[in-house]
Amino acid sequence: MASWDSVSRPKDKGGLGIINTKLMNECLLVKWIWKITKGSSDVWFKLLDAKYVQEGNFFTSRTLGSSQFWQGLHKVKHLFKWGAIHKMKDGYKTSFWHDVWIGDSPLRLQYPSLYNMCRDKEALVVDYYKDGDWEIEFRRSLLGSESECLDLLIQSLQHIQVDTEQQDDVEWALDTSKSFTTKSLYRFLTHRGVQVKEADNIWKTSLPMKIKVFLWQLSHNKLQSVVALKRRGWKGSTRYVLCGRHESVSHIFFTCSSAHFVWACLSEVFGGTIPCSWDELHGGKLTSMFKTNMRLSLFLFAGIAWSIWRTRNKMAIEKIFSQNPIDVVYLGISFVQKWWRLLKPADQEKLSKAVDTMRGWLRSYNPISLVASDIVEI
Repeated sequence: MASWDSVSRPKDKGGLGIINTKLMNECLLVKWIWKITKGSSDVWFKLLDAKYVQEGNFFTSRTLGSSQFWQGLHKVKHLFKWGAIHKMKDGYKTSFWHDVWIGDSPLRLQYPSLYNMCRDKEALVVDYYKDGDWEIEFRRSLLGSESECLDLLIQSLQHIQVDTEQQDDVEWALDTSKSFTTKSLYRFLTHRGVQVKEADNIWKTSLPMKIKVFLWQLSHNKLQSVVALKRRGWKGSTRYVLCGRHESVSHIFFTCSSAHFVWACLSEVFGGTIPCSWDELHGGKLTSMFKTNMRLSLFLFAGIAWSIWRTRNKMAIEKIFSQNPIDVVYLGISFVQKWWRLLKPADQEKLSKAVDTMRGWLRSYNPISLVASDIVEI
């Protein structure tokens, strides 16, 4: 019902937080690259350095004839570049073109025309620093615009001095500690550029885990409505068993007459507005609907929504129909009372007052019986 990409995204980024093991394995391999780049006095580092690196650094080391582990590190070394900020000292471990050591991006991206013309694309910083001056070799003479780019590059390099007494170091830009963490890289690779505040509210609300997953499915339109099942090859009817209209998630919970009646009852209880969609609720109507904070509003909404979903399943699967639509509200209250042990005492007290208000209104509820007429609703 949901793509693996959305399921494996972190919870506060709109996903379910299920670990993508392939991606996590790559992040763990990058952690080894971080350790190798930082250096160590441990035996494991000395063995790897003597066997594979010898001269230069990890990124210039050979892979031909090496172990599967070493080859695996080289397959994910591009991921290391996303967060590594090189602190150049002697220039023996910093790639001139590929590493981030001047500005916020590699020089090959800042000066693409020069990079295309350079003689050695894998050159280290120390390779271009000779006798206190910068000398970059190119395959041919540079044209006018290329010469201007070179002047700008040399100008940006003038304040940088190679210190042969110290070794190059590296910092991690994706974590505030400036040190590599697997979590920071994984979150960066699964991030899609936006913070989903509504998703964060769902996971921070004190509800049973299956209810949180249910709300996530509802908010992402991933519940097994017959319209969604039909797109996946289901052979049954797409009609809602109660009203005969197309059964989408939005119709089940908001636009169907039974759901509309439930929300209208709650509107009468709390004096709020009747929601028409999930997006509308998280546009600001949820708190105004229940007249309380977001955490408790979401708690109350979850009880009613779960009641609507359970009632729908009874009708669609077991062919058991409710005798009175008000029963859906009573069922929702029972779920809320069942879950409120998960709340803090102060929130339990607030929720108890809200439930008492709902039960009081329901006890006094008396539907008006109208005489049948030939008036037809348009």
